[in-house]
Amino acid sequence: MTPEGIEVRGTSIRIWFLYKGKRCKETLKGWQATPANIRKAGRLRAVIVSEISDGTFDYLARFPNSKKARELGNVASVSKSMTVEELFEKWLNAKAADYSITTLRNKRSVAKTCIQILEPEKLAVNVNYEDGLLLRSQLISGQTLYSHRSNKKGRSAGTVNSYMSLCAEVWRFACLSGYIDSNPFETIKPVRSDDTEPDPLEYDEFLSLINHPSITEQERNLWTVAVYTGLRHGEICALSWEDIDLNEGVIRVSRNLSVAGYFKVPKTKAGERTINLLGPAIDALTRQKALTYVMPEESVTVLLREPGKKRQDSCRWVFKPTRNAAPKINAGSHYSKNGLAIVWDSCMRRTGIRRRTPYQTRHTYACWMLTEDANPSWIARQMGHKDARMVMTTYGKFMPSQSGVQVEKLNKRFASVSHTCPIGK
Repeated sequence: MTPEGIEVRGTSIRIWFLYKGKRCKETLKGWQATPANIRKAGRLRAVIVSEISDGTFDYLARFPNSKKARELGNVASVSKSMTVEELFEKWLNAKAADYSITTLRNKRSVAKTCIQILEPEKLAVNVNYEDGLLLRSQLISGQTLYSHRSNKKGRSAGTVNSYMSLCAEVWRFACLSGYIDSNPFETIKPVRSDDTEPDPLEYDEFLSLINHPSITEQERNLWTVAVYTGLRHGEICALSWEDIDLNEGVIRVSRNLSVAGYFKVPKTKAGERTINLLGPAIDALTRQKALTYVMPEESVTVLLREPGKKRQDSCRWVFKPTRNAAPKINAGSHYSKNGLAIVWDSCMRRTGIRRRTPYQTRHTYACWMLTEDANPSWIARQMGHKDARMVMTTYGKFMPSQSGVQVEKLNKRFASVSHTCPIGK
């Protein structure tokens, strides 16, 4: 007769027991289903049941290769055998609800690289300060590990620091969860980097762009709207005529297109905003209206900030790829973010203007507005920032070409007021 809790399955023996309210089944590896081994398995189960009863059962010690043991085992026991790969996966699963689909995908990509360099099977508890320094060194000078684009040697300081920051967060999670006692990444200094200043278009460059004979009417309208509104490129891709009131002179920003190609609301509440349109933007949208306003509506799903929540929007896209657009540009009936970047690069080549990243259209708006003495708080609200700090620290670059204009403005203002210095007695 088979002892209680013992199952014979072919030539193998399986033992089952209740632990933490769950029925657990474990196959006894290497145990042939002989009468002697079956009796031995019965005695083993009796010991396990006794250990569970008096609180001394160490699941992972009894069954070190068991997935169920990793799920239900005590923290101290699990931490001894948790690999680097398993720790990253635990962190990603725990943080999944905190991130958007795109952000989580990026975090997984970073984690994959760090896991490969640190070694997937290395015990997380054995990762030390030296391993952290070697990781940083490899990130700085080693080969990139991209699967979707060409690889190169080395990474920028900003990229290295973001990778190291993620590792520090993962090991902080491990400390707080009781898996390890210390965080080897916390004391590693970030890589020094030069601040990257905005590189706005000069006024004459912008005029050369929109007046060049190779630029189409839609391209002219597109870049005029981008420069005179400061819209993010995902917001331009997602811009529909339903968002625009030309009579009132406003755009109501309520959705964004992610790199992954899905629509979502802006990341923050400040991003959901009403933009007051300047004259050049109104003129460009009026011209664009003749090109796309009568196009059919399209129903799209927009993901909300709360996980699992979404809404349906009916949209007539303001800017649409031409029928003969390359597949990389065309995302269906609207531009993709990558497609918009390709159009920008093409415009730079055709007009002979020094190439900048496409996002400089947003920087151009901020720098132009600051140069024209617009209120920084107003600029921040137009751009979807919570306050003026980002405007002043990130975009607050003075355009040297405007030095003469600035002096002229100041002289005109000072001419109406006495600015003589008081004479001391």
